[in-house]
Amino acid sequence: MTNSVNIYVFSGTGNTLIVANKISEIFNSNKYNSTVSKMESIDPKQIDLNSAIGIGFTTAFWNTFPFVRTWIDNLPDGNGTEVFLFTTMGDSSCGMIAHIAKILEKKNYKIIGAKGFIMPNNFLLVLKDKKNKERIEKTLLKVEEYVKGIINSNGYIRKTNFFSSIAFFFSSFVTTKLWNTKIAKRIMKFKLDKAKCIGCGMCAALCPMENIEIKNIPQFKDKCIFCLRCVSYCPKQALSNKILLKTYRAVNLKDMLWKN
Repeated sequence: MTNSVNIYVFSGTGNTLIVANKISEIFNSNKYNSTVSKMESIDPKQIDLNSAIGIGFTTAFWNTFPFVRTWIDNLPDGNGTEVFLFTTMGDSSCGMIAHIAKILEKKNYKIIGAKGFIMPNNFLLVLKDKKNKERIEKTLLKVEEYVKGIINSNGYIRKTNFFSSIAFFFSSFVTTKLWNTKIAKRIMKFKLDKAKCIGCGMCAALCPMENIEIKNIPQFKDKCIFCLRCVSYCPKQALSNKILLKTYRAVNLKDMLWKN
């Protein structure tokens, strides 16, 4: 493994960012040169194939966001470049990471690690702060173990099986086909409480899809992927929708606004 490790991460409300930063910290403490970049700010065709690559993303409906799948699909031929994968989830990903690894293997990347990590729920069954903190601390110990395995050329790699294959096929259909239907967008559409909104523009600054335009108040376009950044980090809690009962933020607003 080379001494340079570039980590590309897509994080909705911060869980995956926490893991990515921890992974980078561990590599740097072991005399590697590791960086973390926002996936949405990087052209996948321009990544450095002379470095080892980490790809981290959020689990969504036992799969991941269509944007992430497209980003991975647009990666260049790997020519043997070493890649490790990680995803975060509230409960289960049904082995999704193993199938993403297979996609990268077909693009000639060498998989040196592929693992999912349980983090606090950010959508349904949101726990209290104390429980969330305990879950994060417990998971970060597993993250450290995972990275040390990669460093020692013994990284954990999740394997596919019959049930995960069925789940991945079904969830891929939902996230790539049904996700963008008018019905789905109507269900997921956010409602703005104009009395609470102060027009600060934070929601637009956070949106990875540039789906929000500020014209005194936020104006929503039709590219929302339901990553929940805007609603979770709105300083006035001015956004809501029909199915979101409670929000959760893993890091503070400043950390989510970081630049590459």
